[in-house]
Amino acid sequence: MNAVRPPIIVLPGASGHAPDGALFSADAADRDRVVALRYPPWQNHVDAGLSGEALVETLTAEILRRAPQMPVVLVGVSIGGHFAHATALRLESLGHGVAGLCIIDAGTITAARSAQWKARLTSHALDLLRRGRPGALALHARHLAWRGLFRLAGDGLPALARGHAAPLHRIGMIDPTFAEELSMRLRIRMAATWMGSLDDHPAVLRAPTVLLRTRVTTSADSLWRRRCPDLRIIDIPGNHETLFEPKNAAALRTAFLAASVNWTR
Repeated sequence: MNAVRPPIIVLPGASGHAPDGALFSADAADRDRVVALRYPPWQNHVDAGLSGEALVETLTAEILRRAPQMPVVLVGVSIGGHFAHATALRLESLGHGVAGLCIIDAGTITAARSAQWKARLTSHALDLLRRGRPGALALHARHLAWRGLFRLAGDGLPALARGHAAPLHRIGMIDPTFAEELSMRLRIRMAATWMGSLDDHPAVLRAPTVLLRTRVTTSADSLWRRRCPDLRIIDIPGNHETLFEPKNAAALRTAFLAASVNWTR
């Protein structure tokens, strides 16, 4: 990790997969500043009754371990934007410096399907088909199959996972897509419950904040402005599924580097 300039800590989306660190680096020599944190495995969501508050404490402790004497730049992708914001507030409350916060396409979190879910998933599938990516389309279909199964469990999903942890773990070892979707559904359900209480009495973050978002998540602008009154919003191309693809990644990288130029020096 760079010993002079603030480390860039990335909190990934609900899948747990962080984007390429090159997106947040000015050059190749800068890559060691970018650190992607990992969320606890899905078993933690049921075995320890993991809450949003507990997850934020875990993330905060990890950041303090990695950068005990340095301010940090936090980058949160999708659901990770909400975790990054709460973690930044926690760091500030402990007197630890936050040089800046970048939120990437973080909309409102709900355990229910969005009104546009069918159109969004169909559009993504057609886009993969149009670009001749049958392997990616097959993987997309497998994700959707497991996702639909977990949605059928509804509010009983945590209890189901708790009661059948061992066989579910074995299935996940055979099919990583199964484990990813189960972890994602549990993480989203936990976050959806937690977010309601978080915004009842929102604290104001002192660190400079930028929201990079596609047109898909514009409805969350007002939520982020309440949390971060000095928020800067920048439009980026693509949608929630394609913003990191090569055709859109360059614009995202340019927007991040321009917005964070005063944070990362």
